[in-house]
Amino acid sequence: MLDPKLHTFLLLVQCQSTTRCAELLHLTQPAVSQHIRALETSYGVKLFVKEGRRLALTPQGHRLAQLCRRLATLDEQIAREMHQGDTPTLRFGATLSIADGLMPAVLPQLVDRFPDIQFHMVEQNTHVLLEQLENGLLDFALIEGNFDHRRYDYHPFFVSRFVGLCSPNSPYRVFRCLRDTLQAPLILRESGSGTRDIFEGECRAHNLAVTDYVSLCEIEHIPTLLGLVAAGKGITFAYEAAAQSLLAQNQLQVMELEDLQLERPFHFVCLPGSPQSELLAQLARAVEQAAENCIPPKR
Repeated sequence: MLDPKLHTFLLLVQCQSTTRCAELLHLTQPAVSQHIRALETSYGVKLFVKEGRRLALTPQGHRLAQLCRRLATLDEQIAREMHQGDTPTLRFGATLSIADGLMPAVLPQLVDRFPDIQFHMVEQNTHVLLEQLENGLLDFALIEGNFDHRRYDYHPFFVSRFVGLCSPNSPYRVFRCLRDTLQAPLILRESGSGTRDIFEGECRAHNLAVTDYVSLCEIEHIPTLLGLVAAGKGITFAYEAAAQSLLAQNQLQVMELEDLQLERPFHFVCLPGSPQSELLAQLARAVEQAAENCIPPKR
């Protein structure tokens, strides 16, 4: 179980008030302050500073909060492992590109290979999945976006091209460089998605921005987004794997841009030190093997 002093610390991070924290814990304010002082003495750092009427974390306090949340997550996972009986449930998340492009083929193979496990999958963007992983809501995540490699155990399981996409019948198919594409309406995922992060990074590398486009339409639902592009309403930038069915049906076309030659790995991500680390390692290998059959069509 999590040390009571660390539990007090995490609640104080949320409340930013010793009075409110004491009320929620049914403790006195001096007892809350004593817990925090004991932690500061033990670790040799200052955890909070006063900012007006509220408490603000120091950089060391931010780091301790991250580590404490991870401890709390592991504690919850251990408790769940002890109580779930003979039929374990694994909760995992997949970013929308992976969920739509790969999981229809990958998940049935996982179910066949691990018949004693009940899988529960959610779809979200990279940032939300990492937050849910940290908070103990997921056992692992399959993501396409950027993440801090120092904070997680991870395994690359698939490589996909990151490409520009348009309708085969649109005038946008003749674009040959990223700057050319500014002439087209841009249809893109929402901020926080791995796809959006990577595209905006490429724009910065070319001294461009999404605001330079004729117009910008944000769509969270990938099938809807790709449907708009297939209907000639604009262009998008996405992983080839997410659009492979429409590419195979000639409803979409890759814009072969000379200055956009990106291949990026998809990653199996989990928290280090998980009580299910051996099982998660087996799952990571199984996901990689299943994804090998999901190669996007060559254009």
